[in-house]
Amino acid sequence: MITILQQVTSLKAKDKLKDEDLMVKLNEFLKGQKYLIVVIDVKSSGLLKQLKDVLPDTNNGSRVVITTPDEEVASFPDATTHYHFKPLDMEDGLKFFIKKVWGVKGIPFAGDVIEDLKNKIAERCKGTPLRIIMLAGLLSTRKMMYEDWLSVFEQHDFAAKSPSFDILAFCYNDLTPHVKLCFLYLGLFRKGFEIPVRRLFRLWLAEGYVKPSEGVILEDIVEGYLEELVKRNMVEITKRRSDGTPKRCRMIGVLYDIFMPKGVEIGLFHLHQTSDENPNATTEPRFGVRRVVEYTNIKDYPSTKPFNQNLRSYISFNGRKKDTPAEEVGTFLERIIGVRGFGLLRVLDLEGVYRPQLPENLGSLYHLRYLGLRWTFLDTLPSSLGDLLYLETLDIKHTHITALPSSIWNMKHLRHLCLNGVRLDIPVQSTRHRAPSQLQTLWGLFVDEKIARKIGLTLSRMTNLRKLDLTRQSSSTVKTTTITTATTTTTTTTCHSSSYEEIGLWISSLSSLPSLRLRSKDKMGRPSELIVKPFSSLVNLSQLYLLGSLHKSIDWYQMPPALKVLTLSVSHLEKDPMPTLSQLPSLIVLRLLAASYVGEEMCCPENGFPALQVLKLWKLERLKIWTAHGGTMPNLHTLDIRCCRELEEIPVTLLQIQSFENLILTNMPKQFVSGTRKKKKKHTKIVENE
Repeated sequence: MITILQQVTSLKAKDKLKDEDLMVKLNEFLKGQKYLIVVIDVKSSGLLKQLKDVLPDTNNGSRVVITTPDEEVASFPDATTHYHFKPLDMEDGLKFFIKKVWGVKGIPFAGDVIEDLKNKIAERCKGTPLRIIMLAGLLSTRKMMYEDWLSVFEQHDFAAKSPSFDILAFCYNDLTPHVKLCFLYLGLFRKGFEIPVRRLFRLWLAEGYVKPSEGVILEDIVEGYLEELVKRNMVEITKRRSDGTPKRCRMIGVLYDIFMPKGVEIGLFHLHQTSDENPNATTEPRFGVRRVVEYTNIKDYPSTKPFNQNLRSYISFNGRKKDTPAEEVGTFLERIIGVRGFGLLRVLDLEGVYRPQLPENLGSLYHLRYLGLRWTFLDTLPSSLGDLLYLETLDIKHTHITALPSSIWNMKHLRHLCLNGVRLDIPVQSTRHRAPSQLQTLWGLFVDEKIARKIGLTLSRMTNLRKLDLTRQSSSTVKTTTITTATTTTTTTTCHSSSYEEIGLWISSLSSLPSLRLRSKDKMGRPSELIVKPFSSLVNLSQLYLLGSLHKSIDWYQMPPALKVLTLSVSHLEKDPMPTLSQLPSLIVLRLLAASYVGEEMCCPENGFPALQVLKLWKLERLKIWTAHGGTMPNLHTLDIRCCRELEEIPVTLLQIQSFENLILTNMPKQFVSGTRKKKKKHTKIVENE
């Protein structure tokens, strides 16, 4: 019900609503609507009965389509029409295979080869789309030569033509041991759960699933593991970032039903949940549990010593209503530490658990590699945090934690530090504090003038950063003092930005940095002047976000040459930035947000923005005239205009672009919207929001 409401109303995921209220809200909203709802992979007739009670039937042509692998569920008495999917025949099976491997290019093989391939697909895949997709994925990891494919077909299991041959198991067994573990690991997330890729990568690293390779960064290796699983059609990317990189993923649904139980069976993880939540749940874990995945209250977990003493990972998905702190987490962790005074946990992932209680002796978990506290809304952390010397990931984003002890710099193995505007202090005279040289992510760091004087040397040791988000607090940048004597008048100007000079120079030296976000705010939290160095030396920078007033316009030669995504907010640029930005050859996404440009006219030059696909213009309140010359933005796909109420029209040259499919207009004048509808091409879809 929540998912449906989120798609059709403004309901947010964190809104607190009782089940009864959800039912009423959904029923009332749909009552006057004509709707089509598709629910995939239903396995319970009880769910269908519940849905029937919620979804109104006013005989207006509304429909609910259900897919299910269960014939009993399919025979639900209120279903008016049934359709049983039949296996694909040989010809359709081959077409489906070709589409998955080569797309519209078509098959490059000769006729006799095609016939042989068709027969093998028919014999081993039995007309089932999933099996065809899996075989296509496996073969796509080999060279696109039939001789290389024959080496697969001639393997004993494949060639034996046994009736019990399972193409899914065959494809799984073709994985390397490390990738097998990574694949099965996805089974500890709920079916259909869209897993944040950054979370998955860091968990794989902390679990030790990555086989190090000399000269290769570990994060690149796990990225390669995911790419292989996606290429093999075993994992799907459900959401991508604006630059095309994966943001969320999940195991293919049917594969989850097959391989999640395998992960439990071989003892990779134990699911702690009630048996009615999942038929694969076990009420009593097997001896020597290494990973416990909590879906219900952890206080019900067996307290006997053998179940706790060798535990390596505790991952909680206990998404209770946000009103009761999870105190039982502290009790469970104290039990793990126990009389030995230490625990063997490598992973403690409590992301999304509301205010979990952490024991004061948290530092006794000496082996901890991953501490995930994102969205826990905690206020503080135990002072023993600094004792976690082997920690690789500390994630306190979306919490109320605003300060960490300076002992954080003792963590030599720290690779990912995700903060929430945290102030990290360091003693002025300290020589024993050293910045973690392996740090890849430093996100959410807050620096005021006092800290800037002390932290510059520490930051300068971080040379391997790949993601940096830094907010500086500005005071008045210029102070003018006038002293008048009997004979002379002296005016002295003092700049207070010198404290940040060292940090600015350090940022400009990070030649390997791909992602950078810089913000400047005053003591009241309002955007203020942002003083930056030229970015031309950041040759690998692909994503750049700047918030704050830029004291002068940016010249194109000062921009990163490989920039793909650029976001400007409250920049107060008086000079039209388009002539400059249009020269960036790799720019895919451009976001000009609130008051980023304060001029009245904007002009996109001829043949500019050769790679741009997404353009967002938000709250450019003075913008009136927008012109675009021929050949500009030839690959534009999406244009998003919000609250540019003075804008007269969209350039006709943009409306004629063949790739231009999505136009989003939010809080724009009715006259502007109607005029745009008349000029746009048929292939461009308009979404209008109030």
